[in-house]
Amino acid sequence: MNMKTHYFKLMMPFVLLISMIGCTGIRVTTDFDKKINFSNYKTYNFSKEVDKVSLNDLNRRRLKDAISRELESKGYKLAASPDLLVSTFIKGKTRYTAIANNMSMGYMYMRPWGSSSTYIDVNKSIEGTLFIDLIDVNEKKLVWEGVAEGLMNPRTDTREEKINSVVQLIFKNYPH
Repeated sequence: MNMKTHYFKLMMPFVLLISMIGCTGIRVTTDFDKKINFSNYKTYNFSKEVDKVSLNDLNRRRLKDAISRELESKGYKLAASPDLLVSTFIKGKTRYTAIANNMSMGYMYMRPWGSSSTYIDVNKSIEGTLFIDLIDVNEKKLVWEGVAEGLMNPRTDTREEKINSVVQLIFKNYPH
C-alpha cells in the first residue's frame, strides 16, 4: 500500500467525524430496546473497539471525552467493571458532483472568430455515518444505538466543537 493510500485511509474517518456538524442535512436516529429500564444502568466504559477507530489519538480522545460528557450528564460513572460498554464505528463514502458551465465570447453566427470554453465545476463532499452503540455487559446484547449521518464539507478549525456537537445530537433522545 503506498503512502497516499495509507494516509487517505487514516484520514477519511477523521474528516467524517470532525465535519458532520458543519454541514446541512445531518440526520440523527436512535433505536433502543424498549423492554430495558435504562435507570438500572449506573456505569459505563469503552470497548477495545473504540481504540481501533481510524482516528488519530487526539481525535479519538475528543470522541471519547464527548461521549463521556453525555453519559455523565445522564448520571453514569466511568468504571472498570461497567454495566454498559460503549462501542463506536465510522463509515463513509466520497461523493462528487459536477456542473458544466459554457462561457462564450463573440456571436454564435461568427463562430470562427468567437471563442467558447466549457468549465466544469467539481465539488467533493463526504457522506458519512457515526454509530455509537451501548451494550449491556451482563446480557452481552445491544440495548441502544445512536447514528448521525449526512453530507459534510470539512472544516478543520473547529474539530473539537464539531465532535462535541455531533455526539450531543446523537444523545439528545437517549431514553434515560
